[in-house]
Amino acid sequence: MKITAKHRCGCRDPETRQKYPAGTCPDRNKRGHGFYAGEFRVPAELVALAGTDRIRFRGDTRKAAEDDGDRKWAAIRAGQQHIGKLTVHVYLDDWLSRKNALRPTTRARYEQFIRLHLVPFLGDMPLSGLRSEHIDAALKLAVKASQERPGRPVGPATVKDVLEMLRTALNDAVRQRKLDFNPSQGVELASYSTPEVEPWEAKEVGRFLDEAAGDRLAAAYELIALHGLRRGEVCGATWGGLGEEARVLVIRQQITRSGASLGVWAPKTKSGRRKVDLAEVTVGSIGVHRLRQDEERKAVGPAWDNGVLPDEHGRPVQLEDLMFTHPSGRHLAPEYLTRQMQRIARRVGLLGTVKVAAAAGAGTVVIGTRYRPAAGVWTLYRDREPVGQVTVVGAAVQGSRSVLHLAEPLPADLAAGDEIGEQLLSPKRLHDLRHGSASIMLGEGIDITTVSKILGHSSTSMTGNTYAHLLRSTGQAAAETVAAAIPRRTVRPHHVLTSGADGGGIAELKGVPAGRGAVLGGRPLSASVDLTHHNKNRSILVQGPDIAVRPVATRALTRDDAQ
Repeated sequence: MKITAKHRCGCRDPETRQKYPAGTCPDRNKRGHGFYAGEFRVPAELVALAGTDRIRFRGDTRKAAEDDGDRKWAAIRAGQQHIGKLTVHVYLDDWLSRKNALRPTTRARYEQFIRLHLVPFLGDMPLSGLRSEHIDAALKLAVKASQERPGRPVGPATVKDVLEMLRTALNDAVRQRKLDFNPSQGVELASYSTPEVEPWEAKEVGRFLDEAAGDRLAAAYELIALHGLRRGEVCGATWGGLGEEARVLVIRQQITRSGASLGVWAPKTKSGRRKVDLAEVTVGSIGVHRLRQDEERKAVGPAWDNGVLPDEHGRPVQLEDLMFTHPSGRHLAPEYLTRQMQRIARRVGLLGTVKVAAAAGAGTVVIGTRYRPAAGVWTLYRDREPVGQVTVVGAAVQGSRSVLHLAEPLPADLAAGDEIGEQLLSPKRLHDLRHGSASIMLGEGIDITTVSKILGHSSTSMTGNTYAHLLRSTGQAAAETVAAAIPRRTVRPHHVLTSGADGGGIAELKGVPAGRGAVLGGRPLSASVDLTHHNKNRSILVQGPDIAVRPVATRALTRDDAQ
């Protein structure tokens, strides 16, 4: 195919005000005047592939224009689609509509990314002109815009997720031959540290479960706290999934939210469909819960119905045999479990919440609902941080409130909303109970592969990345195990300055291999101990076999002494 370009300038005849026909402008031969452009028809057999039947090209000179035409014709012959003025907005909407395998929650999140963070800043840009600097600028503008509107600002984790989604979309454009390269590959994000998971400690989890023992959903919280189930998996658990004499619970479905609606879907990954071994205490709690639910079902009668929810394909599913429901039999929403959990957690160790502000020096304090006997020594909390202490000698009930009588004047001002209690729990999400289960398992030495399978993670690497900071003690234990298993020859004695009631001296560790058998200041001794530095420590503890102490002058110990 011959590619031919003609001169174009857009100049008009001063008399008729009509544009000059192509190549007839009197100034066409002037240097730099106008441009050159042309078009060619796409062969019929290639129209479907190219996406158009006509391709335009242009350039500042005839040669540049014809070279552009040659490149576009070669791209058509090679299977490259001509996307013309296709914008980023139109492409992303089309791309998302074709992602048929996405889960509803993921689709909703992608829709939010496109609508809030990409379209306002990149939507009108031609896809063919998109470059890495445009994407970088758009992400920075998205962060700035989020800081100027109410609500939670966009953080680095969200920015990373947006970029990953855009990278996936543009990779599809490259595979479809709409783009020659993926411009998002050149975007470099600022480094940031992912916050470490900090769940409650084992004793705090125990206090929460003790407080929750009287709640009708106590067994649900045990499944999360002891066995690491997700809240959606608990909401979707069925009595039919309880097998092998109630010692194993099979996870087949979960109830979760997508936007404003709930749905019942299979677990996200194959590893999420799993069998969970149950502890004896959990089996007992589930048995008690079943008896309670049987009574509720009997009270409701034929109207007992778990409800209908759509599956991941939008088809309605009649829910049956759910393990955890409302007293009416209706299915639970995951956020309902969260709200109930947080109400219970707030009560742990709580005497009551201050309802009327009180000034320092007051002899009484008015609180709302009282959860425990009043007499005793209590801590004052503001935003769950201790601010003082009071001794309560008694309380008088006034309707739904209680007036606490103090043994001594109030030590600090109290505002409405402050709390009185002892060892209150820090605020946590329901999902943090699952994190707590993982941390306890890892802390007790359960190997990471087993923990990953119990949690239903897609891989052990996901478990390791999430709980890397919880594996430190395991790593230390492994290091000591390896060191103890390797035979070592004895080395020359170590000399360490000591001090105490009997005066200073040098502790000579006879026949102890370097790095083993002795502790200095709470740390293992090694041949590289800085003895001059430790001479300044007046509370050195030396422990180990075959230690002989000999007095030395009270001067700085040198490395010659150590020889």
